[in-house]
Amino acid sequence: MLRISECDLTVERRAEIRAEFQTFGSARIVDFLAPDVAAAASEVLQSFDAWSVVSIAPDGTPICLDWKDWERSRPDGRQPYSSNASFQYLFKSYPLVERLRDGCATGVLRTIAEYLTGTRFRRIVADATGHGEFIHVDGFASRFEAGHFLTTHTDKQPPGTPGIRKVAYSLNLTTQWDNDWGGQTAFWSDHDPPICLPPTYNTLLLFAVPRPHSVLYVPPYARGARLALTGWLHE
Repeated sequence: MLRISECDLTVERRAEIRAEFQTFGSARIVDFLAPDVAAAASEVLQSFDAWSVVSIAPDGTPICLDWKDWERSRPDGRQPYSSNASFQYLFKSYPLVERLRDGCATGVLRTIAEYLTGTRFRRIVADATGHGEFIHVDGFASRFEAGHFLTTHTDKQPPGTPGIRKVAYSLNLTTQWDNDWGGQTAFWSDHDPPICLPPTYNTLLLFAVPRPHSVLYVPPYARGARLALTGWLHE
């Protein structure tokens, strides 16, 4: 059974990460998981077959289809509609934490979901961001391929969600990603230049909620898949 372990941050490095987050509203922890853990997590997501394609209809209604059904009905991989919704997206998703809570998660994915929702991960993020205790963590696995994207949004809390979203996390598990393939996390501001962060392997990105951001379009010539574990910590 895989045992989750992370990098051992020095007191000085932890202070640097906290200062970075409090100054810029975001911080990255490189080489976050132990090498064998990161490799196992990346491998299982690369070969994973239970993805759904998520998108949005013209009226803003979310769409969620098994990826095989999606490809049979849309061989070009494009969105089914030309939507006028202000927020649009197209990528593959798997509700990792939800499957843990309904008892359906197994193997490495179950171990990862248990870790992300456990006390240890919450404490690491609380220390890195200077926040107090988090009461709830949710999250999903994502796979961005050619043609996929996520337009600008703030991660504002949907109605009925427990707690208050305070910090978003994205643990990138993409190997050998080319910057020309897009997929960068882009932060947008009315006053400052945009910040574009590549999906660096085994790097945990933390940022404050709400904050305008997007995942840049992955062009047709991209030959890889952008893999990440993403979610939010709630106070």
